[in-house]
Amino acid sequence: MRNEPSSFLILVCLSMKQKKSYQSTLKWGLVLGACLSAFELVKMFARKVEYGSTQLLDIALIIGFILILYAGIKEFKEHYTERLTFAKAFFGCCLISLIGSIVFFAYAMVHYSVVEPDGLSTKYEIALDNFKKVIDRDTISGDEMLSYMDTVSNIMKTAETAYPWPDTVDDVTLIEAHVGLEKITEFHKNKILERRALDTADNYVMSNFQAYSRRVLIETLQSYIAQNEQKVSTAAVQQIVQTANVKLESVDPAMIRFEQNKSHVPHYDKPGRYAALAAMMDLLYGMFFGLFIAMYHYTSKRTAAEAAGEIPADGEPISDEEVAAEPSESIDEEIKNE
Repeated sequence: MRNEPSSFLILVCLSMKQKKSYQSTLKWGLVLGACLSAFELVKMFARKVEYGSTQLLDIALIIGFILILYAGIKEFKEHYTERLTFAKAFFGCCLISLIGSIVFFAYAMVHYSVVEPDGLSTKYEIALDNFKKVIDRDTISGDEMLSYMDTVSNIMKTAETAYPWPDTVDDVTLIEAHVGLEKITEFHKNKILERRALDTADNYVMSNFQAYSRRVLIETLQSYIAQNEQKVSTAAVQQIVQTANVKLESVDPAMIRFEQNKSHVPHYDKPGRYAALAAMMDLLYGMFFGLFIAMYHYTSKRTAAEAAGEIPADGEPISDEEVAAEPSESIDEEIKNE
């Protein structure tokens, strides 16, 4: 009978410590939400100072995310009355991430509705600009190159049709000019395709290819003029090619690819959609980081228990029922102090 009050006090103390463990997850979840919200506010000022991406802030946010989860699970472990298993540690990480995501969702709704109403449009413009830079650094594909060559051929034909031939021109001159333009177009195409394997790769980067192709076209024209100076049609061929080359300035393979694929860049026109997706991604990131943090805490806890002799080095941990049946000395001391 004498042990009954003591057992009751032990259970009460265990319950209080269990409650403190979940209070710690609430506290660190709120800290995480405040951190996510603060970084979103800092990004707003970064966008206003410099029109560009915020990779450094994203890296800092990931580091802060991991540190908060680590500190939260560490405090959760200190207050948890039972032996901390991997599943319980992971659950604690998920709970902290969930609370933080909810707090961030609420802040994001306020931020993009009141604080920065045009923020989503600005983010979309930055995303488009970054996407265009990625395309400019990429190499033109074979299909894009063939499509560009077809465009060159069509522009040459249009320029030939629009050329103001005099009424006195004979059929021989017209045929010579037509054949000469076809040769220049074909030689230009072959040079572009053949030099791809031999020439410097910089010329076939999307941002450089247009200028390179126009330069090769003029080189091909100059070679043709040198070989056909005596022909009457050469002057007309020269003018037609130069006219076509000017029109090719508006044909940019990089811009064509950008226009074809810019719909893949996410665009959020309502704060609720962005806030929900961003909060969901924060939760998923928290679960991912939580896997490693829970494994670390579980492994360190097990190693400490093995060193104390609570569990065999190669054996199974003591069950929760055995722990409850044999309260630790720290709990007895806490009861005495109360």
